[in-house]
Amino acid sequence: MTNKTFGSFGFLQSGSLADEPLVLLDFGLEARQKEAYDYDNAKRDYSGYLFQYTLRGQGVFEEPGQTQSLSAGKAFLIHVPEESRYFLPADRPEVCWEFLYVHFRGEAALPFFNRIRESFGSCFFLPRDSFPILLWLNLHREIREGRQLKSYEGGELVYRFLSALLRTLESPSLPEPSPAVAAALHYMKEHFPERLSMEELAARLDLSAAYFTRLFTRETGQTPLASLTGIRLSHAVFLLLNTSASRRSPPPAGFPAAIISARCSGKRPASLPLSIGTGTLDSGRRLPSVHKSRLSTNYLPFSPLFSLLFLLY
Repeated sequence: MTNKTFGSFGFLQSGSLADEPLVLLDFGLEARQKEAYDYDNAKRDYSGYLFQYTLRGQGVFEEPGQTQSLSAGKAFLIHVPEESRYFLPADRPEVCWEFLYVHFRGEAALPFFNRIRESFGSCFFLPRDSFPILLWLNLHREIREGRQLKSYEGGELVYRFLSALLRTLESPSLPEPSPAVAAALHYMKEHFPERLSMEELAARLDLSAAYFTRLFTRETGQTPLASLTGIRLSHAVFLLLNTSASRRSPPPAGFPAAIISARCSGKRPASLPLSIGTGTLDSGRRLPSVHKSRLSTNYLPFSPLFSLLFLLY
């Protein structure tokens, strides 16, 4: 990161509700080094929920009975005031702590907070490319570029974050994949917008397609094609839920631009991604014979969810 990427944003409550169930107070990206950065959460003039995620470097979190090092990927979730403390080690001036933080309040956060604290404790690990982290990193970039939140949007973002955070933590973790599978997953994430064949991917790993498919399925619980489809779907859903991002980003291979643009403009596409004359999707997959009138956009109600399901037919 550069200095230009750091910064915090505060938000005023702009809606007409006197007591919103969730309110985003402030969030940001910060870097601390060679300074007094030490907060006792039982004594500070601060209230609400605080989520803090280490991007780089290291910090320390203390609570009764234990002290934890917060290296890259580690986060804590607290409700101030409480008996806990987080700080930059004063005896290690070379240590820099770069982190993302989110400060919010509201009664609707309590069930999520209680479940996370009871099941996972105050501190836990999250992948940097997980949705709860990407949500705030992308929002931070968009606000720097001029985006302004609408009324109640802050609370909506907090609810989406808490739901995704709990879902991510509850998902069972798989064993560390073999180098070949790890390389394949990395390649998929980097090149998912392209049209990839499993034969080409296996050849890059010097494996036969059949052996690669068996190995990948055994270690991940799904086929390589299913994994690639999941990556593309996750990206498509993110674009559909984040209108400003979908306006700037091209859709990945297999997801026609009409679907993304329809979400942004509020209009349905002129036609579905189907070649009626051949009965095939744009990816070349054969569809059952269907009368043309039944594929009319006047007959089928368009929605982003329907479009995603249609692509998986």
